[in-house]
Amino acid sequence: MTGCSEKLSIGILGCSDIARRKFIPALGKTKSAVLQAIASSDPVKSAVAHPDLPVEPVSYEALLADPGIRLLYISLPNHLHEEFALRALQGGKHVICEKPLGLSTASVKRMLACAEERGLLLFENLMYLHHPQHAAVKKVIERGEIGRIRSLRSVFCFPCPGDGNFRLDPARGGGAFHDLARYAVSTARHFLRGRCHSFRGYALDRNGLNVAIHGTALTTAQEVFTYSLAFGQSYESSYEIVGEQGKIRVDRAYTTPSEMANHIQVISGGRDASFTIPPADHFQLMIQAVCSMVLSGRGFKEMHTRNLQLADMAEQMEKGCHHEELRH
Repeated sequence: MTGCSEKLSIGILGCSDIARRKFIPALGKTKSAVLQAIASSDPVKSAVAHPDLPVEPVSYEALLADPGIRLLYISLPNHLHEEFALRALQGGKHVICEKPLGLSTASVKRMLACAEERGLLLFENLMYLHHPQHAAVKKVIERGEIGRIRSLRSVFCFPCPGDGNFRLDPARGGGAFHDLARYAVSTARHFLRGRCHSFRGYALDRNGLNVAIHGTALTTAQEVFTYSLAFGQSYESSYEIVGEQGKIRVDRAYTTPSEMANHIQVISGGRDASFTIPPADHFQLMIQAVCSMVLSGRGFKEMHTRNLQLADMAEQMEKGCHHEELRH
């Protein structure tokens, strides 16, 4: 941090489930930021439907025009991310945007160009990476406990979203690919030494909606990256890293509850060296990290580079898939 008591005024664009259940409670525990406003497409209905909101909802236009807000959290349906991120950046606000940042690499490039022209931070919300369990996994790898990495498998599947959820609407950027691909590709970028290429796989669609994507890629360090992402399956949120002398497995990797201690399984040299990570709120840790970057003015380029690399990896994943229409 900057060593001062300055607090960032934050606005939330979209009264989404994740904003209400995760972002707002985490923000309330963050000393470097304060919630100033929440915007809804229908402020009156939102105020009635969600009386527990900490501030009265306002319109999108009012929030975007508020000069007191320095950092905006965008939690809107996927197809609106680019439009409102650009409007926020053009208004001089730093942005945290839910994933996927954009629906294409070209979209992400347009947003990044706007952010960099104005010296602003555009942060894609990969909150899970801020949980200390992933830093602990990296230390195990760096100590050589599992030897050279040969493969990584990322899985994120859950039951189908309920009726009316934008995730079920292709016109609004719905589908398993857009909803889940960033988790898998960011895991590969975070842990693998090489750059992913040669994506191959299958995308399963139902009535024009992508409901699953399964495949593999190879890295320039000859590591194999395997991924399974799906709606309409039993819940699983995990990754497994296999090395020449052992392996590491993390369950509840992407949605670790803030009150839950998580278990990291490490099998090395034929023995179990597993350990537990204490509870942590990865949303709170993410907000603190973003506030630190904004207040210090450092780290923008690193985050923007990550945004572009992940968008490119996701696009390669999508293009490398053969699409099959599910008949049942």
